[in-house]
Amino acid sequence: KMNDLYRLLKKKNIELSIGIYPWPGQILYDSRNSRQVEIWEEFCKDKCKNFYNLFDFFFDEIKNLQSKKLVIEKYYLDGDVHFNEEGNLAVANELLKKY
Repeated sequence: KMNDLYRLLKKKNIELSIGIYPWPGQILYDSRNSRQVEIWEEFCKDKCKNFYNLFDFFFDEIKNLQSKKLVIEKYYLDGDVHFNEEGNLAVANELLKKY
């Protein structure tokens, strides 16, 4: 489906950008260089204007807070893969800093 989206956007001269971030389960059991990161980086090589990888921010936060569970509690809605207010603010600040 993403290749279909890319072709449609290209046909209409619209640039594609993709952003990725870890879900709470990935913070608990995966790494900053997960298979998901590899897949999307590879996909974006010749197709994306921008590739926004927020895995580094969240995995750095594990070191800062010294707890995977505290990172999840701080940035995500309880029991959900979506960000809470602090998570949305952190993502916005990271995007503004880097891009």
